[in-house]
Amino acid sequence: MLYFDEAGYTGPDLTNSNQPYFSLASIRMTNEEIAQIKKDVGYSKWGKELHFRSMYKSYRGQEMLDKIFNHPLMDNYHVLPSFAHKRYCIYANIVNILVETMYYNNGINLYEGAKNLILANGLYYFAFLHPNKVLVTEFEKKFVIMVREPSVDSVANFYRTTDKLRNDANTKEGFFDMLSEIPPTIQYINESLISKKFYIDLTIPLFSVSIQEWYKRTGVKDNVLFDSSEPFFANKEFMEQLRDMEIEETLVGYGKEKHIYPLPVGNMEIAKSHVEFGIQLADVFASALCFALTPRNDKFVKYQDKIKSLPIFQNIKLNIAPSTNDFIEERMKETAEIDPLDFLCEHGDFININKNQNI
Repeated sequence: MLYFDEAGYTGPDLTNSNQPYFSLASIRMTNEEIAQIKKDVGYSKWGKELHFRSMYKSYRGQEMLDKIFNHPLMDNYHVLPSFAHKRYCIYANIVNILVETMYYNNGINLYEGAKNLILANGLYYFAFLHPNKVLVTEFEKKFVIMVREPSVDSVANFYRTTDKLRNDANTKEGFFDMLSEIPPTIQYINESLISKKFYIDLTIPLFSVSIQEWYKRTGVKDNVLFDSSEPFFANKEFMEQLRDMEIEETLVGYGKEKHIYPLPVGNMEIAKSHVEFGIQLADVFASALCFALTPRNDKFVKYQDKIKSLPIFQNIKLNIAPSTNDFIEERMKETAEIDPLDFLCEHGDFININKNQNI
């Protein structure tokens, strides 16, 4: 059984400075292993549900957390953390939703040679360094609103704000050139925004890569229990559609990042965390990861350093975050036997997409 829980969910607010990361953790365990951990950490004596956000603030809570983090079963064979840098995801989605659609319609594969990563990272870093923070924030928010609530007004507001940012006195030439990829995308806006609001929800991409990683490791299509929270309720149907595609098992994508479709997972069910100890463990690791990643300067900095040093949080490869130069250079060399976009376009009828949406 795979147990999933998330932390850092702020809905459509991807520019929240107090919560810049979203994390998703999964725990793979048998009933016997769950029972063993509960016994070893003294769960019955603890007497209440595990919640990292309240536990780390007390000595007793930290003591219990230490028992969990140091338990021999809490290793890379049983725990899989992942995270997304929310603000970077805005720029990655500007590229994936708008620019990529335009290039695709003009016969250019933006993913080949990692052109999508180069553009997304460039946009993010230029925006991060831009002196006009108010305008940059407006640009980011207008994009999220347009994707989540597409309308004539939301589209006009985004493209109008894009022009303001392009022509701002503080916008450097390199940033201007990258932003100039956006205005021509308006002619493909209906196609770009068809059922793309799920792109802004970070649950689906992190869940999908987690399932792919577990399947690579085990070859088993595990059943899944989610916490009964908004992100899972909102996306369960779509994830089931990816699982139930009526096609032969197909390897799709680039280099080491290839994924298998249909999504290799068993039954997916929503459960109450206070009933399922595995979900409580997933909460502990997801929340601890957000805690470790988020900058702070309060009395818990020392404990944050302790969490950062845990082996399970070293070199987390499942992430959506700004890329290193080495990673981009490696991706530039990779090719795809089956392009992901071509595959999804060909098999889009197996996924419930409202193709009649117009703006």
